[in-house]
Amino acid sequence: MNNLLSVSLFFNFLILNVIDLNINNQDISFIFLTFSLLIIAVLYAFHLKQSKQYIYGIFAQRYANQYLREENVFTFRINILFYILLIINVSLFIWGVNPHFENTYSTIFVVFFFVSVYYLVKYLLIQFLGVLLQMKQISRLALFFTTLFDKVFALFIFPLLVILHFSNFNFADSMEILIFLFLLLFFVLKLFWLWKIGINSFGLSRFYLFIYICTLEFFPLLLLYRGIVFA
Repeated sequence: MNNLLSVSLFFNFLILNVIDLNINNQDISFIFLTFSLLIIAVLYAFHLKQSKQYIYGIFAQRYANQYLREENVFTFRINILFYILLIINVSLFIWGVNPHFENTYSTIFVVFFFVSVYYLVKYLLIQFLGVLLQMKQISRLALFFTTLFDKVFALFIFPLLVILHFSNFNFADSMEILIFLFLLLFFVLKLFWLWKIGINSFGLSRFYLFIYICTLEFFPLLLLYRGIVFA
């Protein structure tokens, strides 16, 4: 509980005292980033060990395997919290970097909706393919690894989102570039692990793996880039 309180006090100090609030979107951003902060604080205070294993899984497969072996009600709770954090932070990122989005609750909820639909469609499609091809174990691992990198990305960009949404200085452009670099880094790491595990561990067809990567990984990222740059 002390860890939870100390983390909350630190980020409240950062938001309210170090960074000047932007009057145009302070209410919307503050509400959702505070909720993200609460999720991070809960993970830190009550699930620190499992969360570390989860995060380290993007760098070494043994941590991911250990996390999967210890699957229980606590890891299920961690997955749900990371999913919520993913939806919130990715939505705030898309909403924050697109200058054509209005600073209204309806706009941010539309972004939330489409981000949620994307991950729901990905989940249902992978589950369907696992049942259709009688590879439920592989589909379970595919779901884990395809969302692992996105969730950790959402966690890492939280402080950058705070600066992006609340800074009155010339930090916004720098934060956008830095977040895009993080996005590119995590995307490359995801492709590397998906290809390595899919080919070496399960002997999946390179053609089908390539189709999956283009359809559910690369194409949405291309749409995001096009929507932000050419909107």
